[in-house]
Amino acid sequence: MSDVNVNPEEAAAKARQIIEADVNTRVEAVRSLADAANRFDTAEQQLKEATAAHERAWSAAISAGWSEKDLRATGVRAPGASPPRPRKRRTAPGVQLAAAE
Repeated sequence: MSDVNVNPEEAAAKARQIIEADVNTRVEAVRSLADAANRFDTAEQQLKEATAAHERAWSAAISAGWSEKDLRATGVRAPGASPPRPRKRRTAPGVQLAAAE
C-alpha cells in the first residue's frame, strides 16, 4: 500500500489525457491515410490519362508514316513498353576514387 493518497479527480484527468493522446494519434493516422489514398487516386487517374495520350500520339506518328522500328530508334518508348533501366557505372578494378576533403 502507498503512503501517498491519490486524488481520484487528478488520476481521472491523467487517464483522460492518456486516452485522448492515443485517440488523437490514431485519428491523425487515418487522416494521413486518407490524404495518401486521395493523392494515389489522383496520380492513378493522371497515369491513365497520360497513357491514353501516349497511345494516341504513337498512333498518330504511325499514321503520319513512321514505322515502329524508326520510332523506337528515336529513343521514344512504345506504349506499354517498360522504361529503360538505368545502367550502373562501374570503375576499373583496383581504381579507387579520391576521398573529398
